[in-house]
Parts: sequence; structure tokens; C-alpha cells
Amino acid sequence: MPHCLIEAASEVAEYIAPQALVQLVHDQAAGTGLFQPGEVKVRLSLYEHHCVGGEARPFVHLIFYLLAGRSDDDKRALSRRIVRALVQRLPQVPAISLDVRDIRREVFGNRRNCQED
Repeated sequence: MPHCLIEAASEVAEYIAPQALVQLVHDQAAGTGLFQPGEVKVRLSLYEHHCVGGEARPFVHLIFYLLAGRSDDDKRALSRRIVRALVQRLPQVPAISLDVRDIRREVFGNRRNCQED
């Protein structure tokens, strides 16, 4: 179920191939043991127009959506694992961040659960 949206400055592609960035994040998330194999979904949007601290500097920001119910410790471990991997792989990028967000189970819909009614 987890969905990870990566937002990054377009110049980040000079430091890492876009698909390699997606794969790095996917592998780190999958490696936490928090998810079933094949569940993690990652996608990337590169921004040509952006501002960080008043300047057009490189950044990577991730929004990680999880079905509600995970502990804060699990969310923290996920966040730190991914951010640490990105910091190590992208030392040229001064702004790297990740936000874990809960999705309410009661209102979440997908192909599988919408066919059960």
C-alpha cells in the first residue's frame, strides 16, 4: 500500500539518474521490513522552477503515505533510513527531507477494496 512521492529539483538528475533515485528510495523502504514484498510504490516529479531559502538550490523532498496504524517508532525508522541513504548518495544536495503521512483506512479506496462491496 505505501505510496512515496519524491519531489526534487530538476538539477538533482545531474547527480543521480531519475530511475536510480526512485529505485534507491524503493529499496530503502522495502528493506525496513514494514511492508509486504511488492507493496511499495514510488514516483518522482522533477521541478524546473523552485526556490529554497530564496535561491534556486537543489532539494529532494519525499511524502510517504501509509495506511494509519503504524507506530511513531516505525515511521521514524522509515524516515531516517531513507533520508540517511539519500544524504549519503547525494552529498551535493543541501535540502533533503521526508514527511510521513497517515491515510485513514475508513476512507481509503483502491481497486481491491472497492470491488469487495
